[in-house]
Amino acid sequence: MVLPFLLLASVLPHHASVAPYRQPQLAAGHGLVVLTFADDHSIYFASSRDQGRTFSQPSKVADVAALAAGRHRGPRAVILKDAILISAVVGETVSTGPHAHGLPADGNLTVWRSVNQGKTWSKSGAINDAAGATREGLHAMTSDRNGNVLAAWLDKRAEGTQIYGSKSTDGGRTWSKNVSIYESPEGTVCECCGPSIAADDSGQVWVMWRNVLQGARDLYITSSRDGARFEPARKIGVGTWSLNACPMD
Repeated sequence: MVLPFLLLASVLPHHASVAPYRQPQLAAGHGLVVLTFADDHSIYFASSRDQGRTFSQPSKVADVAALAAGRHRGPRAVILKDAILISAVVGETVSTGPHAHGLPADGNLTVWRSVNQGKTWSKSGAINDAAGATREGLHAMTSDRNGNVLAAWLDKRAEGTQIYGSKSTDGGRTWSKNVSIYESPEGTVCECCGPSIAADDSGQVWVMWRNVLQGARDLYITSSRDGARFEPARKIGVGTWSLNACPMD
């Protein structure tokens, strides 16, 4: 996590906002390195064509009423052959309460697309098909070797928190019906630990998250060939970690 923060400091001017530049994320591919980050209620983008040696001046992707940022929440970027995608959990109303953390009360996982290297952006809409289901604000996004885009997130459409996902085969314009990647038999996965998603060279998609089973906060993983049907989840490692708290990662 050190490199994104160093890059953020190097490409941005001094800023005196109450909620300054937060949660930088990097992506690389197709000759580009992309940096995206949050600033108060705005999402920003900068890019590099020389392998990260220099970056463009940041430009604004969107202004939103409520934006999930901080504590590993924030925008994510994916670089496709003919488009750049940026995703973030946004909403119209800011949550209140002792553990609200400024999250959108009605948060939806939303995507913006650029087909001109980040000069302009268009909003594709929400990935989650149950309104407000992504309000916890923790998600991950990647692309596979065929240019399909895959997303995974903490989903709260039911009483507990579960892992859901979706796939786009048209460059992020539209998204598939949401699929349940994992539902914990004890009712919830770790409530504030963001999932990870990656696609390997063989076309396999991998999703990892932190579980809650019998008081243990162990990491679990599953995989899929098509982004729709996932293998039974399995625990990573041979030990176990008992913790009556959320590690936030």
